[in-house]
Amino acid sequence: MMNPQPSWQHHVHVEPDRRIVQLQGEIDVNGAAHLLDLLTHTINAAQRVDVDMAAVQFIDSTVIGALITARNTATASGRQLVVTNPSRTARRVLDITGVLDALSPTST
Repeated sequence: MMNPQPSWQHHVHVEPDRRIVQLQGEIDVNGAAHLLDLLTHTINAAQRVDVDMAAVQFIDSTVIGALITARNTATASGRQLVVTNPSRTARRVLDITGVLDALSPTST
Protein backbone atom coordinates (compact mmCIF):
# COMPACT_ATOMS: atom_id res chain seq x y z
CA MET A 1 0.00 0.00 0.00
CA MET A 2 1.36 3.40 -0.95
CA ASN A 3 1.47 6.25 1.54
CA PRO A 4 -0.94 9.04 0.71
CA GLN A 5 0.38 12.50 -0.04
CA PRO A 6 1.21 14.38 3.15
CA SER A 7 -1.59 16.69 4.19
CA TRP A 8 0.84 19.19 5.68
CA GLN A 9 4.16 20.84 4.97
CA HIS A 10 6.77 22.63 6.99
CA HIS A 11 9.61 25.06 6.49
CA VAL A 12 12.31 25.90 9.05
CA HIS A 13 13.70 29.44 9.07
CA VAL A 14 17.10 29.68 10.72
CA GLU A 15 17.81 32.85 12.70
CA PRO A 16 20.81 33.52 14.94
CA ASP A 17 18.83 33.23 18.19
CA ARG A 18 16.00 30.88 17.20
CA ARG A 19 14.39 28.62 14.64
CA ILE A 20 10.94 29.29 13.23
CA VAL A 21 9.05 26.20 12.12
CA GLN A 22 6.25 27.23 9.78
CA LEU A 23 3.52 24.63 9.50
CA GLN A 24 0.88 24.50 6.80
CA GLY A 25 -2.09 22.26 6.10
CA GLU A 26 -3.97 19.62 8.05
CA ILE A 27 -1.99 17.71 10.68
CA ASP A 28 -3.47 14.64 12.31
CA VAL A 29 -2.49 11.23 13.65
CA ASN A 30 -0.76 10.41 10.36
CA GLY A 31 1.66 13.32 10.76
CA ALA A 32 2.02 13.69 14.53
CA ALA A 33 5.07 11.42 14.90
CA HIS A 34 6.85 13.18 12.05
CA LEU A 35 5.98 16.54 13.60
CA LEU A 36 7.41 15.45 16.95
CA ASP A 37 10.62 14.25 15.26
CA LEU A 38 10.90 17.57 13.40
CA LEU A 39 10.38 19.61 16.55
CA THR A 40 12.79 17.48 18.61
CA HIS A 41 15.49 17.86 15.95
CA THR A 42 14.88 21.61 15.79
CA ILE A 43 14.98 21.97 19.59
CA ASN A 44 18.40 20.31 19.57
CA ALA A 45 19.65 22.95 17.12
CA ALA A 46 18.38 26.14 18.79
CA GLN A 47 17.78 27.78 22.14
CA ARG A 48 14.28 28.84 21.10
CA VAL A 49 11.84 27.30 18.63
CA ASP A 50 8.77 29.18 17.44
CA VAL A 51 6.09 27.00 15.85
CA ASP A 52 4.21 29.29 13.48
CA MET A 53 0.73 27.82 12.97
CA ALA A 54 -0.83 30.64 10.93
CA ALA A 55 -1.42 28.36 7.92
CA VAL A 56 -2.60 25.29 9.85
CA GLN A 57 -6.13 24.32 8.85
CA PHE A 58 -6.66 21.36 11.21
CA ILE A 59 -5.03 19.64 14.20
CA ASP A 60 -6.16 16.72 16.32
CA SER A 61 -5.30 15.49 19.80
CA THR A 62 -2.19 13.65 18.61
CA VAL A 63 -0.74 16.94 17.38
CA ILE A 64 -1.49 18.55 20.73
CA GLY A 65 0.35 15.66 22.37
CA ALA A 66 3.32 16.18 20.04
CA LEU A 67 3.43 19.91 20.82
CA ILE A 68 3.28 19.33 24.58
CA THR A 69 5.94 16.60 24.41
CA ALA A 70 8.20 18.88 22.37
CA ARG A 71 7.63 21.76 24.80
CA ASN A 72 8.50 19.49 27.74
CA THR A 73 11.64 18.27 25.92
CA ALA A 74 12.69 21.86 25.31
CA THR A 75 12.03 22.89 28.91
CA ALA A 76 13.96 19.91 30.28
CA SER A 77 17.00 20.95 28.25
CA GLY A 78 16.79 24.63 29.22
CA ARG A 79 15.35 25.64 25.86
CA GLN A 80 12.02 27.10 24.81
CA LEU A 81 9.31 26.02 22.37
CA VAL A 82 6.28 28.23 21.77
CA VAL A 83 3.36 28.28 19.37
CA THR A 84 2.93 31.57 17.53
CA ASN A 85 0.23 32.93 15.24
CA PRO A 86 -2.17 30.00 15.58
CA SER A 87 -4.88 30.06 12.93
CA ARG A 88 -8.43 30.50 14.17
CA THR A 89 -8.99 26.74 13.94
CA ALA A 90 -5.75 25.82 15.72
CA ARG A 91 -6.29 28.47 18.40
CA ARG A 92 -9.78 27.13 19.11
CA VAL A 93 -8.55 23.55 19.53
CA LEU A 94 -5.59 24.61 21.70
CA ASP A 95 -7.87 26.81 23.82
CA ILE A 96 -10.61 24.20 24.25
CA THR A 97 -8.08 21.58 25.33
CA GLY A 98 -6.52 23.97 27.83
CA VAL A 99 -2.99 24.02 26.41
CA LEU A 100 -2.96 27.39 24.62
CA ASP A 101 -1.44 29.27 27.56
CA ALA A 102 1.21 26.59 28.14
CA LEU A 103 2.29 26.78 24.49
CA SER A 104 2.07 30.56 24.08
CA PRO A 105 5.06 32.86 24.44
CA THR A 106 5.26 34.74 27.72
CA SER A 107 5.95 38.43 27.91
CA THR A 108 9.53 39.18 28.89
